[in-house]
Amino acid sequence: MRKLALFLLLFLFSHAFSALILFEKVDVDFPEDLYKTVGTRSFLVKYFTLFESEEQRGLILSGWIFSPTDQASTTVEIRVESGNEFHVFKVETEKEGFYSVIPPCLLIVPKGAKIFLGKYEIGGDIVD
Repeated sequence: MRKLALFLLLFLFSHAFSALILFEKVDVDFPEDLYKTVGTRSFLVKYFTLFESEEQRGLILSGWIFSPTDQASTTVEIRVESGNEFHVFKVETEKEGFYSVIPPCLLIVPKGAKIFLGKYEIGGDIVD
């Protein structure tokens, strides 16, 4: 209940200040059929739009990286580009067998912002 109240409070603040960017790891497992995917068999990005308004949009991001080594964890970057602003968020992956799993994350951005996870644009193609 406390997490839901925090989420609603953050949502209201982000709506009031729509130029702001909010990034938060979430503890919810969403159904796989909600997600769109982009990537390869070695790096898969999953995402879906949680909401979209005239000012901003909220997405849930997740995914995995194939990493058969014993490396405990990997860090991936989520980049947000909006106008002349540039933001980077680092996410610690969780090792599960041969995969480093990117936990679900909530990202609220201005509507026209471009979002990149690794080398993939969310809602776009691979960026070289």
